[in-house]
Amino acid sequence: MRNEIAKHLDHDPNFEWRGQSVTRIENLSDIIFALALGMMLFGGAPPQTFSELVHFLVSIIPVTASFVILFMIWNSHFVFFRRYALADNTIVLINSALLLMVLFTAYPLRFIFDSFFWYMIGSATGDYTQLMETEMDIANSARSMAFFGAGYAVIYTLMSFMYGHAVRKADKIGLSEKEILLTRQTVWIFRGEVAVAILLVIAALFTPLGPFSGFLMILNWPNAYLMEFLVQKSHKKPAASVLAAGPDE
Repeated sequence: MRNEIAKHLDHDPNFEWRGQSVTRIENLSDIIFALALGMMLFGGAPPQTFSELVHFLVSIIPVTASFVILFMIWNSHFVFFRRYALADNTIVLINSALLLMVLFTAYPLRFIFDSFFWYMIGSATGDYTQLMETEMDIANSARSMAFFGAGYAVIYTLMSFMYGHAVRKADKIGLSEKEILLTRQTVWIFRGEVAVAILLVIAALFTPLGPFSGFLMILNWPNAYLMEFLVQKSHKKPAASVLAAGPDE
């Protein structure tokens, strides 16, 4: 019944969804993503007083921001298994490393949004007590941002490897020409995100931007459009672009 409903829903109009059943590797992955979310939400001791309860409820704001980034990573992972239904040894290895990095990134992600949130509250009220309690001064916030950027770069490097592996298995899993093109497009978008994340790390550690280097992540939006344009152009004129399709992408 579930499969029949899925076939009639417009999940992904440009792709045939080959993964109609949830595999054990996906089950494990969902558990790890849920654990990472729990680490972000319940990173401290449970509230014991009303003021601590209020503090916990207010923290839903930075947690929500963290959740959005974690959800985007999960969605790319989810789409991969629905589109390609690959679970060979290569994917198991890459996916294992990916899950490890998701756990590694959870706490830095929470610290970043917590410190930014309490910085904004402090700027509005003049009370930086909550920010100081976390020891998240300018230097430590910049280091946390660098930790996050490094983890993010590795995550999307691994994600690009997974999608690149799907291109290499195109004949075996029956990808159409359009599906191959869109998959290559995704690979290059992820590579662009890796470049932005590396730029973020450099800016966080070696420039006055410091903790505010996180705003560089907005470059991921124009990056996606640029990579889509370049891959489409390379598909029409393969010899004219460095993004021309290769056998190992």
